[in-house]
Amino acid sequence: MMDRVRVADLRPARLIKAWRYFAPHLRASRRVLGGALACGLGAVFMQLLRPWPIKLIFDGLLMPSGSAEEGWRSWLSTVPAGGILAIACGALLVVTLLWGMLSFGQSYLTARAGQTVVYELRDRVHAHLQRLSLNYHRRQRKGDLLMRLTGDINLLRDLLVNASMQGVASCLLLVAMLTVLLWMDWQLALIVFALLPLLTVATFRFSSRIQSAAKRQRRHEGRVASIISETLNDLPVIQAFGQERLREKRLRRVNQRGLRAGLRTTRLEASMARVIEVLLAAGTAAILWLGVQRVQSGVLTPGDLLVFVSYVGSSFKPIRRLSRVSSRLAKATVCAGRVRDVLKESPEVRNQTGAKRARSLKGLIELRKVSFGYPGTPRALHRVSFEIEPGASVAIVGPSGAGKSTFLSLILRLHDPSRGRIRIDGRDLRRYQLETLRHQIGVVLQEPFLFGDSIRDNIAFGHPHATEIEIARAVRHARVDEFSPDLPHGIDTSLAEAGATLSAGQRQRIAIARAMVRQSPILLLDEPTTGLDATSEAKVMDAVNKLTEGRTTLTVAHKLATVQHADAILVLRRGKLVEHGTHEELLATDGWYARNWQRQSAEYPEPVPGTFSLPRRVHGASRG
Repeated sequence: MMDRVRVADLRPARLIKAWRYFAPHLRASRRVLGGALACGLGAVFMQLLRPWPIKLIFDGLLMPSGSAEEGWRSWLSTVPAGGILAIACGALLVVTLLWGMLSFGQSYLTARAGQTVVYELRDRVHAHLQRLSLNYHRRQRKGDLLMRLTGDINLLRDLLVNASMQGVASCLLLVAMLTVLLWMDWQLALIVFALLPLLTVATFRFSSRIQSAAKRQRRHEGRVASIISETLNDLPVIQAFGQERLREKRLRRVNQRGLRAGLRTTRLEASMARVIEVLLAAGTAAILWLGVQRVQSGVLTPGDLLVFVSYVGSSFKPIRRLSRVSSRLAKATVCAGRVRDVLKESPEVRNQTGAKRARSLKGLIELRKVSFGYPGTPRALHRVSFEIEPGASVAIVGPSGAGKSTFLSLILRLHDPSRGRIRIDGRDLRRYQLETLRHQIGVVLQEPFLFGDSIRDNIAFGHPHATEIEIARAVRHARVDEFSPDLPHGIDTSLAEAGATLSAGQRQRIAIARAMVRQSPILLLDEPTTGLDATSEAKVMDAVNKLTEGRTTLTVAHKLATVQHADAILVLRRGKLVEHGTHEELLATDGWYARNWQRQSAEYPEPVPGTFSLPRRVHGASRG
């Protein structure tokens, strides 16, 4: 089975398919690549000329007798010795300088095109990853995706630019040199031609094995990156449980597998280089053996043999280079497949044909027999139906795993229902353009996600075109101005990653300000006060109350006291809507809400001073 896999990986069609898939990214650099190719052709021509000044010295000065080229010799006899030496040295210097300039131009332009390709590819893959559905990201390791965005794309540059240009230049140089060798002495040239099939077979045989080893190596490196990413993200938990050594052992185990795969790749590359060097040495020895005999017989001059041997040695350099290029292309083909796998993934949630822009929504939300389940898990929601009128405040409660957060994600259209329909203002969610729909919805999550930018930038993330007045208003209403003056640069202070330098309550107030500046008619709150102390909770709820004014608000909560004044309370259990009504109506029944209210009231018999709860505005929700 392994042999079949290697043979399949070796097929040139695989390489050509990968190159053609990514070739459109070369269009922006076609002029630069054209310049690199022109410089490469010039460098090839200069490299062809480099041995000829040496032939001039040998045949004209050092060994002037026994020449097979009487015309050439008669011309040299008319030129003084010093003139021949000056012409040869000058020609050698000019050719070498031109070769150096053209080689530099080729290298620089090739690198420039390669960097442009990396920029465009990384931008494209990053944009595509952001639009892929959450189900895809749940199946993938973050570290592995990071490797595809960085290391794999860098190696893919070899396939599209670096190795390809080197391969083209090496092939042109090899063809040109073989042509000259045939013109000079076809019998000696036959030795080189006999050697080429052996070199080709060795190169392709090793390349297939290198490609297979590189594939395993990249897979293990992706796992290593995932473990490191998890460790850095969850460092407080690891230190709190004292499990540093456990994580070290796990990383060491996976890292050792990657080390073995990397060593196997290196060993195969070294073995290929050794085999090629032996073949090249055998070819050079055969050419010298027969070439000396042909010089002694007068068929060739010593200068001819010198040029021939120089060409043979130089022709073996592009062969060596092609062998290294094949090794790099083998790795790059694997990376191309990994990047292509990402780009071929289609978002499960996307704009439908004819979708309309969502503009100035009123906030009428309707669910009709909505069901949804995550892949490989029990159904999260089952035939849920209800209606929320514009401006209503609705709370969603229930035990953990009941489907509360799933419901909010369906409103945001992070997922589409498996069955049933969700409508806003009478139109199916799928008939709205995604970007415009989500712009009409503000979100405050249980764990606020802040970026490593300034507080101002994090707030403006909710509405990039917000004015200074709008940001200032959001800062004031969300009570961010209570702690921001104490920071080094106020709201222009740059935060640590994920806002780690702020308290949970401060981070939550920034998230609320971000939702405020969005000024959206629909607001989703996912347990915004979880984990906060009483003082922080009071300040956050005060900001929430300002945020919810005039908006259709859906709030997920565990602490029932924070939502007792909502217009309607929905109780979810095991994905089903089991209770529905106001706080007083639900207390009148002996259901889940009433029992948990009594339990929580016993735990917190006295209200905490300064606590707030969602206000009741209008009765706007009804059971479908």
